Amino acid sequence: MHSRRQIIVKSPFRQQSVALQLDSTQSVLTLSGLTSLLESSLSDFCVALDGKPLNASTRIQVSKLPSFSVLTLYPRLRGGGGDGGATGAESRDCYLNMYAEKKPDKVDPNEQRLSKWLNCALSNEPLAEPCVIDLLGNLFNKEALVNALLLKRLPKQFSYIKGLKDMVNIKLTDVAGFDGDTTSAQFQCPVSGLEFNGKYKFFALRGCGHVMSAKALKEVKSSSCLVCHADVKDSDKIVINGTEEEVSLLRERMEEEKAKLREKKGVSKKSKNSVAVVVDTGAKVAKRQMDDASGNGVTVKKFKAGDAVPVNATKEVYASLFTSSKKKSDFRETYSCRSLPLGRN
Repeated sequence: MHSRRQIIVKSPFRQQSVALQLDSTQSVLTLSGLTSLLESSLSDFCVALDGKPLNASTRIQVSKLPSFSVLTLYPRLRGGGGDGGATGAESRDCYLNMYAEKKPDKVDPNEQRLSKWLNCALSNEPLAEPCVIDLLGNLFNKEALVNALLLKRLPKQFSYIKGLKDMVNIKLTDVAGFDGDTTSAQFQCPVSGLEFNGKYKFFALRGCGHVMSAKALKEVKSSSCLVCHADVKDSDKIVINGTEEEVSLLRERMEEEKAKLREKKGVSKKSKNSVAVVVDTGAKVAKRQMDDASGNGVTVKKFKAGDAVPVNATKEVYASLFTSSKKKSDFRETYSCRSLPLGRN
């Protein structure tokens, strides 16, 4: 014989409790079954049976229920205090993630490489003639670099560029049939045909400005340019967008060249100053000798042109070229000029 079981339903909206009689033949009880017994929806309530919360998937064995059970209904709270629907169930991580610094997006290395070889290092615009390269192997549009120099807006990383002497005009060879696609190479090696896209090493020749691949220079051994046949030395080769070690070597070479130029200017300036000092010293010595002679009572003979007549020259004619041989009475004023001999005025 089955014992009858009752469930007392308590709700804050009802002043009196309701007793539910369970069917003795029913073995399993679910939340939907309780809803049918109450004849009302429980979607707006949280349900607990004898203190244990129930949800839609909970299955209750009726045989294990006591004779009297208490079903408590709690109203569901909407929102968390008028702040937009927060329920207080969020973890602390959501707040930490809210104020955490966002990591920058990863840059595609292929795009970064292409940008370095196809764009100006200063304006980041596509390379266009005329192009130049600095002594460390950076590529520029000449117009952008010159404008930055004139307006004194050159970034600190390019502060070693002082003028046109610190840049080399280069000649890039266009790829035949280039359609303007910014993701493909626009230039190539004029000898080997390798694309100018950063996958291969390229050199710029300081003398003629031609740009060609290291492979072409290695395979064709020559002391002249492979395009225009101008003489080329190893020091004339500038590696384009080289590695840190290659840029370091180029920087050392640049500093050595500038030091030699400063030393050369210093020597030339010193030689000019020495000539001026010699002339000035000779004049001072002559004046000192004249002063010493006059102080000792010795009469110093004045220069006269007639005393130093060249060979095969007439004394009177040669002396007439100098005013020191003429007497004051010999000067005459004419209709076209007024004679102003020394000592007359």
